[in-house]
Amino acid sequence: MDQKINGYTAAFLKRIAKNIKKTQQVRHHEALDMAAIFVGFSNWKDFINKFEVEAKRRKKNVDLASPLVSVHSESAKSSTQKIDPYRKLLITATNELLQRGLITLQSQSGSYLHEPKGHVLLDLYGFPSVVLWNDIGFEELRITVWWKYNHALHPQANLTGNARENFSLSSPLASRIHYKKFVGVTASAWLERRTGKHLQGRNREKVFDVYTRNGELSEMEKLPCPKPNGFRAEGKFFF
Repeated sequence: MDQKINGYTAAFLKRIAKNIKKTQQVRHHEALDMAAIFVGFSNWKDFINKFEVEAKRRKKNVDLASPLVSVHSESAKSSTQKIDPYRKLLITATNELLQRGLITLQSQSGSYLHEPKGHVLLDLYGFPSVVLWNDIGFEELRITVWWKYNHALHPQANLTGNARENFSLSSPLASRIHYKKFVGVTASAWLERRTGKHLQGRNREKVFDVYTRNGELSEMEKLPCPKPNGFRAEGKFFF
């Protein structure tokens, strides 16, 4: 069950549940529910239901797909296509993390030379932004961008405890109805490092946890296309 639903695999949720069970002394099924809720599902059953629906959809697509599609022709098609605006932000964000030495494209082989997760506030295309990264196993990193971010307007910026924004999730810790007050765009993708160096998916595919404030999409479309620094802008999605 390594297939990802909303960017998460069952194996990843089970690892979270294992830690919850150990630290909070709860039953296994309760820990699974808590892990699922932590990443945005209603409970573990909700995750499994979505997993089964996605598995059926993927099987249907595989059955309908032609086996005669040329890998070279697909690559050539990708290289001539216009870069998706959300992918532009993610490429630029990844470049920044690499330039600052906060992440590496090299295989870690089980020992971290860098922090497995973190965040940094910086300018992207001239606007204050947050870039987050999180190692989810299999040497993949979740890369997340919050573009045009104003921390002072975040309704949970100065709260205490678990209610305070701690930059650990791919989406801000606030109800979406408040997003327009403090962030323009959010987007995440997986950076593959084991079998290749690329952002997984093509075009908008596999870009997840997307939020776009009214008017921001047209602004993103005008942004210059960045050149990935040591990795490819698109590539195979692993599930």
